[in-house]
Amino acid sequence: MLSKYKAVIFDWDGTLVDTCGLVLDAHNHVRQFMGHKLWTMDDFLGQASKSAREYYPEIYGDRAEEAQTLLYDFVGENHLTYLKPMDQSREFLDFVKTMNMPMAIVSNKRHDFMVKEVGVMEWHDYFVSLVGAGQAAKDKPSADPLLAAIAEIDGKLKPTDILYVGDTETDLICAKNAGCPVVFIQSDKPRPDLIEAYKPDHSFHSLAEFLNMLNNNDTVKLNKAC
Repeated sequence: MLSKYKAVIFDWDGTLVDTCGLVLDAHNHVRQFMGHKLWTMDDFLGQASKSAREYYPEIYGDRAEEAQTLLYDFVGENHLTYLKPMDQSREFLDFVKTMNMPMAIVSNKRHDFMVKEVGVMEWHDYFVSLVGAGQAAKDKPSADPLLAAIAEIDGKLKPTDILYVGDTETDLICAKNAGCPVVFIQSDKPRPDLIEAYKPDHSFHSLAEFLNMLNNNDTVKLNKAC
């Protein structure tokens, strides 16, 4: 499956690392301060699909800048405490590396936070491009950050040469907007509604399940090619 692509681009939160609890707690820190009802995890998964710089003005109006400062202060103080890899994520990166395929990250997390987390995980050597929130003209679900990462990998690559791997509706829309094949990882819960709506090229319940499929298929193809 991977052998027909020239590079793989990943979302970060919920795809390679598990920071869902951090993001929910950070938003609820802001919501409590602003006098809004706190989100449950289901509320968060259903509503927080855009980057903060795009949807905070919709929620907090002329206090959006203040809200973003509260959010980023909370994340800055706590994000490394919550940080942990998704099951089999490092093994997945190692697998792609054995295929000599360049990799990148496109995330709606603020760029400096995401870069720091990649460093703490000691994963910098896996990636040729890191594009966090604010690095492109617009964040996901716009195609801009995904296209920026593709250009950084190799300016000659087309979106159809890339496989994008993500876990949210935002990722599915971003890939569609960019014209990029996409793997949907249903890391939180099965989402047949999103699969029906966006028809991703592939879908799995976890990155570990995706890796298991690759180990049973692409490894055979790779060995035959050697």
